[in-house]
Formats: sequence, structure tokens, C-alpha cells
Amino acid sequence: MSQAMQVFMDYAAAFEETYVDDDWSRLMPFFADDARYDVVGGPLACSIAGSEALLRGMKKSIDGLDRRCDERIIELTDGPTPHTLPEGEEVRLNWTASYRRGDAPLLVFPGRSVVTVTNGRITAIRDEYREQDMAPVLEWMSQYGADLDGAYV
Repeated sequence: MSQAMQVFMDYAAAFEETYVDDDWSRLMPFFADDARYDVVGGPLACSIAGSEALLRGMKKSIDGLDRRCDERIIELTDGPTPHTLPEGEEVRLNWTASYRRGDAPLLVFPGRSVVTVTNGRITAIRDEYREQDMAPVLEWMSQYGADLDGAYV
């Protein structure tokens, strides 16, 4: 297993633990101090610089959306797949996130994540959403989740 893949797998496991117990400090060692988080496409698009700001943004989003739903299901649809770059390695994966909330229909939307690892630390995460996939999400949010806010900033 490549170093980037190992870092990613360890990070993903630690992230799920953090989702359960809200201990964000366990994720700090995975990130370079100047790590970036970019959300591309959709209404939550943003760019965050610095590991502390990145983790604050993730927590804000999870507190405003994921934790306010009854159930969160993340499923991989492709990957993770490592790719070598001149400055390090990327791990790419496609996934779907599904949320249950009360009697509302299941909210399902696809995304893609690209995680860059350099010298054993995550230096960038990019979550990508296709605009056409976001239309049903926006419709669901307007009908069933007007009080939810998954924004990072």
C-alpha cells in the first residue's frame, strides 16, 4: 500500500471516530499546517487555508447538517485510488452521502474527493460536486431541510 493510501485510510478511520465523539484534535496530526480544503461546485463551494481553519470548517458543516439528521451513510462508489504527482501523491475516490431525517425522503448525493499527501501529511483535500447533481439536493433542502446548514465558512 502506498504511503498516501495508508495516510488516507488512517485519516478516514480517525474521521469516523471524530464524527462519533467530536474529538477533532485526533485529526490534527494528519494535516500539514498549511493544508487547504476546497469544496468545488454546489452551494457550499469554498476554500479554506490552514489545518486549524480546515478542521473548524469541517466541524461547522457536520454540526449544521450531518449531526442534525437521523442517519448519515457514506458509501464508496469508486476507489480509493492512489496517483503519483511530482509533489506527492493523490488519493481519489467517488462516493455518495445519504441522510435520513424524520419522514422526509432519503437525501442522496454523489461527490468526489481528492486528497493530496506530501511527506506523510495531508496537504490538500478537494471535494467536488457536479452542478447537475446538486439540483435534487437543493430541492430536498428547500422542502425538508430549510433549518439545516452544511456551510463550512
